[in-house]
Amino acid sequence: MNASNSLLLANIFALAVVLTVNALANILPINGMNTGQISDLYPSLFTPAGFTFSIWSLLYLLQIGFVVAQFKIKSSSYFKELSLWFLLSCVANISWILVWHYLFTTASVAVMLVLLYSLIRIFLLLQQYSFKNKTEWFFIKLPFLFYLAWICVATIANISTLLTSIAWKGGILSEEIWTVVMIAIAAALGLFISFKYKEPAFLLVLGWAFFGIYSKWVGTDHELIASGARVAVVILALALGKQLVDGRKAEPV
Repeated sequence: MNASNSLLLANIFALAVVLTVNALANILPINGMNTGQISDLYPSLFTPAGFTFSIWSLLYLLQIGFVVAQFKIKSSSYFKELSLWFLLSCVANISWILVWHYLFTTASVAVMLVLLYSLIRIFLLLQQYSFKNKTEWFFIKLPFLFYLAWICVATIANISTLLTSIAWKGGILSEEIWTVVMIAIAAALGLFISFKYKEPAFLLVLGWAFFGIYSKWVGTDHELIASGARVAVVILALALGKQLVDGRKAEPV
């Protein structure tokens, strides 16, 4: 068996383990609590409403699409490097579930950073190559574009959770103000990436996350957070529209 075929099988196996561990985390559940219940132990103001996490279903469907479509790119020059970073992302995903369920919040941030780094490397790698058609872009690039966008938000949320777990109250700023600041940072990061790399799809996931934060806090005592999230959603929507219009104008007639 050559190296490419070994990587094909390794990618399939790794994703299968990721899906299994994530399912068992809520079916068993691991350590007696499902993933959402553990999140509830650390009521971070940055954590979006529960329904927002349904995006994992989409992310995993896209990952499944990738491991199916990978057979079409196994001879590509970037396939080996892509696979190695993908395998690291799977190991990090599995590790995060385990340390999270056993309440190792500091370790969960460290593992999340590894996951974030592996996805950044995949994103930068894929930026160097042009895809033959929209179908290849959809199955090879989009899965990691969406995954990276979500993990950018999840990393901030994870750090916020860690600070909540150690009872950090925000120092000179209130927790509410810090949450708005984090929303602004995440939005600015998303705008930078989407415009620099001409990837408007990146904004869709961020907009969904901010909509989840808005939905959680609108009509509550944390209306400032809801307002900040609402402004972020509007700004991202306008930026998304602009990039789509600009992209269409740039297409050859």
